[in-house]
Amino acid sequence: MWTLIRVLEAGDKPDSFGHRVAIALGKWEDQTVLGMRWNGSKSSPIGTPQSRGLPTWFIIPKRLEADVINTLSKDEQKMVRTLLEN
Repeated sequence: MWTLIRVLEAGDKPDSFGHRVAIALGKWEDQTVLGMRWNGSKSSPIGTPQSRGLPTWFIIPKRLEADVINTLSKDEQKMVRTLLEN
């Protein structure tokens, strides 16, 4: 059901809790959505969430999209907003 379009943030920098958050644009049931996951670490190389040992993404709820988009670069914000409108 999930098709990755583009990773917007790869989780290169740890957040305030030390997690490496990744954000992506993808398709879920033919609808363009934002997804998120925590990338792996040495102690948990797959990250979370995962299913049967494979990394998975969770869909960011519509009511939170604007806040997540605002963390991206200005160019990515414009591109993501355009794609989410379609």
